[in-house]
Amino acid sequence: MTQVDAKITTVFATPLVTTTLPDSENLNRALAELFLQREQQGEKYRTPVHIPTQVGDIFESTFDLFEWPDEPVQQLARECHRILRDYVAALNKYSEAEMNQFRFHYHAWFHITRRGGYQSVHYHPKASWSGIYCVRAGDSVEGRPESGAVKFYDPRGAVFMHADPGNERLMPSFSATPVYLAHTQGQLVIFPSFLMHEVLPYLGESERRARVSES
Repeated sequence: MTQVDAKITTVFATPLVTTTLPDSENLNRALAELFLQREQQGEKYRTPVHIPTQVGDIFESTFDLFEWPDEPVQQLARECHRILRDYVAALNKYSEAEMNQFRFHYHAWFHITRRGGYQSVHYHPKASWSGIYCVRAGDSVEGRPESGAVKFYDPRGAVFMHADPGNERLMPSFSATPVYLAHTQGQLVIFPSFLMHEVLPYLGESERRARVSES
């Protein structure tokens, strides 16, 4: 093959941040218990907003989660804010002085999803960053690794216009193949709010609990 003197540059890249909160077992245990208690109180803590993308047995709380005074919630809020703040600074190359001028505004809530529940394709408008924190991952299902996974789609609108052998095996950083991310307990995922995504049907027997936030 003829060698070509060329430089390959990554353009229009989409950052996807994954991290695991250290020593989160006690925090997750407290959050799981609190969320189940709030679910059992019915409509008091359920969001009154109809979410047409949600299908099946899903409980979604009101969007003021980070304003709740409960210590486990406040601990999670502090951790999420710290991590998001650090990555906003790193990705934008902001100085500490510039970051001190920022004001963060959050919509935050929790989900409890049971067997068969899922959320179809959507994005989060009026926010720059979104995040998903996993309190309980639920059951793994043999032979069904996609159960409850988050599926992220390529945000480039015309990327699927034409496919042939010239572009069907591009390296991952340039590929249009959707990204699947399995929930793991204690994991926080941060992504741009414009990124289309869905949560595939959960096939386990025990409930799974996840918290989602926007800033």
